Amino acid sequence: MRWIFTFILILVILQVAALVYLVIQKRKRAKQEDDRLTWQLHFRDEIYDYATSKQSKMPDILPGNEDLVELELFALTNLTATESHQEKIYRYVETKLLTYYQKQIRHRRIDRRLNAYEAIAQFRLSPVAETLQQKLHKQLSKEEEDVIVRTLVSIAPHLAIEEAKQQNDISFFGAVLAVGRSRDLSPWVTAFDQLTESFQMAILQLIYDRDETQYAELVRMKTNDANPEIRKRALRALTRIGLEDDWQLYTPYLEDETSWVEQMLALRFLENVTPKDSIDYILPFVGSRSWWVRTAAFDALLACGGLEQLALVAQDHPDRYAKQKATERLAKEMKQHVVI
Repeated sequence: MRWIFTFILILVILQVAALVYLVIQKRKRAKQEDDRLTWQLHFRDEIYDYATSKQSKMPDILPGNEDLVELELFALTNLTATESHQEKIYRYVETKLLTYYQKQIRHRRIDRRLNAYEAIAQFRLSPVAETLQQKLHKQLSKEEEDVIVRTLVSIAPHLAIEEAKQQNDISFFGAVLAVGRSRDLSPWVTAFDQLTESFQMAILQLIYDRDETQYAELVRMKTNDANPEIRKRALRALTRIGLEDDWQLYTPYLEDETSWVEQMLALRFLENVTPKDSIDYILPFVGSRSWWVRTAAFDALLACGGLEQLALVAQDHPDRYAKQKATERLAKEMKQHVVI
């Protein structure tokens, strides 16, 4: 019986010791967190004073607190920093955190690497650009490759463009996210014909989204591209940035053998510029089997020819369905024109 009692006593002692250890560790961690918070608040004041030139000395970083520094720098650049303040932050990161981020992009955990890439882009840490480009030619996940390309756009656009000539795996949406980080599209436009399809489509999409009229000539040229996807993106971009004189560029797509997307885009352009000479090109599509094409055709016909053309379709068009839709559309338009 004595050995059983001894065994129980030892278990109790071990449990008490473990409990004491846990309490001590908890208090130790709490103190560490309090110390980190105190340091973070002090650093926040110092980095703000440095960014706003109230002090010239760069704040020092306590080893192990780099994550807190990153949080404060993100907040400062996103919320309060002017352009001159941001430039000082970029210099600070390059001076104080370059080694830290060089280690982070080699970290075994992908989440740490991805976070580092975003921080590098945010802080314009260009000295790591060549290292990131070299990583692209190693075995990486699709997600990581996309993030690295986006990062290169932010810190070294020329390297990103070089990769865009070779990078065949990046998706259209990945390319849009990457190129979209460029304020100036002109370097991409200059290299357009050397880029892969995803990046070419992305550039045309961004020209459309940003209403970049200075690139209208490129868009006009690409409406005749051999690649149907490039052609469709160019046609769509031209619907926004094109001039009335461009309407004849669309006439080759107002034919039965072209895709319904191209037909719809051509009709949408005609709706916006409303050249009366285009009515003969529009009329064949009011009876299209595609709802999208048919709807675009009626919108274009109304814009270019007015109620008179709708009335003619409703009266004389050989397609019964087209006559019915024209009658309904005419009634709707006439109702809107009634003054109560």
